[in-house]
Amino acid sequence: MTDKWLGTPPDVIIPRLRSLLGDLEKLAELNHFAGVEAAVTIRNCMLAQRSVPCLIGEMLDHPHIKNGPGITSELFYLDRKRRMARTLSRWYRFDEGFFI
Repeated sequence: MTDKWLGTPPDVIIPRLRSLLGDLEKLAELNHFAGVEAAVTIRNCMLAQRSVPCLIGEMLDHPHIKNGPGITSELFYLDRKRRMARTLSRWYRFDEGFFI
């Protein structure tokens, strides 16, 4: 995988993330479901899981995970040259390299 944006160009993913953030902020502050009129109907619905890109490795000084093995939230940006990554919740740096 050589694309830093993991297959979705920044001009596509950034507006989508802003839209998600805006909807969640409205819901949290005003208890308002923005855009619900345009919601897609789903029948016979059930909760499921799917694979998303993430990082696993030894965490050091993570605010919520004790030092040791851990897994990140969904990965949105990866720059191997700068040894940096951005997940849904925070930035990570690779002090001892990146392995595939």
